[in-house]
Amino acid sequence: MLTVHQAKGLEFRIVFLVGLEKGTFPDFRSERDARKLEEERRLFYVGITRTKDKLFLSFANSRRDSYGRLWPREPSRFIEEIPAHLLKQV
Repeated sequence: MLTVHQAKGLEFRIVFLVGLEKGTFPDFRSERDARKLEEERRLFYVGITRTKDKLFLSFANSRRDSYGRLWPREPSRFIEEIPAHLLKQV
């Protein structure tokens, strides 16, 4: 398991990008800062381009906070930017 930062310059047959929810990737602090958002988008692209054969993008429909409350989550805006014909939902 690597962070996207650690994966720069490496390639893998299969890549899993997880936690692709709004507020997580991109980080909620980047939502209001165009430069930070672009950096997050660039890191997302780095993650995608590490893939040789198969790429899996994953997000949760809900997550628990530190108090155990369940909160709904939405997919990352970066997933929404990928043309639909390139995605296969499983």
